[in-house]
Amino acid sequence: MKEDKSPFFFFCLFATIFLAVFYYTATNMAGVYIVSDLGGGNHISIYTMIFYGLGNALGVPLAKPLSARFGPARTLVFCLLLYTLFTTLFSSAPTFFVLNVYRLFLGLSSGPFYIIVSALLNAYAPPLKKSSYVSIMVTQFAVVPVIATGIGAWMAYESHWRWIFYLNQPLSLFLAGYFWLVLRPEDPPREKMPPFDWMGLTLYAVGVSSIVTAGAMAQQLDWFRSHIFSTLVYIGIPALILFVIRELRQERPLLELKLLKSFTLSYALFNLAFLFSAYFGMIILIVLWLNIYVNYTPIWIAYLMGMMGLAGILAYFLCKKWMDYFDPRTPLALSILFFAASCYYSIHFNTEIDLGRLAIARMLSGVGLVLFLPPIFRLSIKSHGEEKSEEVFALFQVVRSVGSSLGAGLYIILWQRRQVFFHERLGEKLTRTSEITAAFFEKAIHRFHLTKEQAVAQLDVSLENQATSLALNDAFGFMLCVMIALFLLLCLTFFLKPFSLNS
Repeated sequence: MKEDKSPFFFFCLFATIFLAVFYYTATNMAGVYIVSDLGGGNHISIYTMIFYGLGNALGVPLAKPLSARFGPARTLVFCLLLYTLFTTLFSSAPTFFVLNVYRLFLGLSSGPFYIIVSALLNAYAPPLKKSSYVSIMVTQFAVVPVIATGIGAWMAYESHWRWIFYLNQPLSLFLAGYFWLVLRPEDPPREKMPPFDWMGLTLYAVGVSSIVTAGAMAQQLDWFRSHIFSTLVYIGIPALILFVIRELRQERPLLELKLLKSFTLSYALFNLAFLFSAYFGMIILIVLWLNIYVNYTPIWIAYLMGMMGLAGILAYFLCKKWMDYFDPRTPLALSILFFAASCYYSIHFNTEIDLGRLAIARMLSGVGLVLFLPPIFRLSIKSHGEEKSEEVFALFQVVRSVGSSLGAGLYIILWQRRQVFFHERLGEKLTRTSEITAAFFEKAIHRFHLTKEQAVAQLDVSLENQATSLALNDAFGFMLCVMIALFLLLCLTFFLKPFSLNS
């Protein structure tokens, strides 16, 4: 019989999840400083997040077979040590390319955290507290990315971006030592490696890596005009199709895709993919826009992210008691409406935006992000009952990681393309004979005493800022359309098919 664990043990489990989630988005704002230090443009600063999420997606399916072979304690400790190693390498990377390679392996080493920590919570948590512990873990997935963005921005601005990663090394080493001492005696003896689907893993890794990389770098590679992009797409799509076919026929699949026959689970993961992609896109767009084009310092951006996280935490404590008593679709509908309200409010942002309006939009999205994850998690886990909870949770984490990575990349691409569109349309009106141009030069030269060259440069800056602001509005408008579509789909579920929720 397993002995009861102290509250500190569960605190360390939550700290492990915190490490994995925090360093996912810690480079959001800090990425601008990373590319300026190592070489690169602002729009590729998000690659550090994308490849970390890709590594997570590749690492999640490895947790179960590694735990079966070596035991959860050994596997968790080994992953924490690898995490520390790649954090050290990442913080000393000489180029942006090498940094992203280390970032991929950092995500890969932290991918098993989610499954192993979830299994340990189920094994050691007291029955009366298990639901609360799982709820805390799930809430971390929503709140910690916002906090990480703010803290990462503050540290990169006040000190140096490398210090963000220097500071987590002692914590990860401590957690590795603690779990080795506490869990090692209870680990089962080593067994023969159970049958493992190596071909499935290969197809999965090739397919997911190709699609995520192609989605992230599409704009930089110039889409299908690039042989690299075309190769990634033509390899990735067939690999994923073959992976799905193979997994549906395997007795011991890498991922239990057969579970997706459940309408409830498929619907939950569908919402998870779109909401998490919009959530990450929302954070990245507003942070980059404020810092690069509106001249907000990272300190003020950190305050905004803090308001978003605080609103989410308050909403969690106010709503956690009643959410379990309602159909999960009810809080999910409320979260979608909060996200929609935030997107609608953000559509009207311009270069003269003030802190109050920004705070209102971020707080609305903060409430939405906390409300959407618990009901989706409930729908996912309860769609097949406790006996399949580990397999369902693996699918949950894979969809969350891939959705976040693709959302981060594709929303930035949408923003870039609309920025070019508005730059051309607005620039068409700025001719030598237009009244708008004449009025601008008259004001710049006679009122502000700029030279003609300085006035031309300032006109270009103003044009760029206006085009970027309008492009941001379009990106949030697209998010609003996604939210409306998800809400209408949710309403249809009450009429199309009853949900199956196993207790």
